Amino acid sequence: MPNGIFLIKWDEIEGGLIYNKYPEDLEIPNPVVQQLTISHNFTESYIITEEKNWNSVSYYNENKEMIIVLVLSKYDDGNDYLEILEKFNQEIDKETEEETLKEHLKTMFHISLDAFRTTDEVITKLSNEVAFLKTREYDFEVKFQIVTNSNDLSVKGKILFLLAINDGLTLKDFEKMINTSKRWLVSVLETLVKNKVIGYILTKETYYLRV
Repeated sequence: MPNGIFLIKWDEIEGGLIYNKYPEDLEIPNPVVQQLTISHNFTESYIITEEKNWNSVSYYNENKEMIIVLVLSKYDDGNDYLEILEKFNQEIDKETEEETLKEHLKTMFHISLDAFRTTDEVITKLSNEVAFLKTREYDFEVKFQIVTNSNDLSVKGKILFLLAINDGLTLKDFEKMINTSKRWLVSVLETLVKNKVIGYILTKETYYLRV
């Protein structure tokens, strides 16, 4: 469950500075602020930070020149929040006034609290649907259509589902079957490979599900 959200801006004298945060009593160690600033290095990127007393997922917004940081609890998986952080980033791009931005932070934080409360229910529902389809001997196209029409399933979930019912898929295969930007698709795939959830065969340019 997320603990809070904040923004980091660069100051030439002091380095990374907390620009805005929610809730107001959110505790953020200065070393973490500086570490995130250095790690992003003014490059549009996602970073999952897992340390003994800190867990977060962050994104550097090149247009606003600021870092969006979602602070997570100890046992949260940062990968589960990548897609929602992408939506936050799009909202940040739209805002220019500080007060409006501050109110948006509050809204974004509460959205993050609700975003993954139904994860178990979604997985159970999809498992039941797949089992039902197998007994009725539906073909792959029908099965995939049911899954892709589910608004509850993230890009990460669709990737894992596709790999569960296929021996291996290329980036082009995913692009044909998942409706999302190539940049976001590649980012999710790279994160899943990094966290050893899926594997990648360089010679075949193919992704597979690790078992």
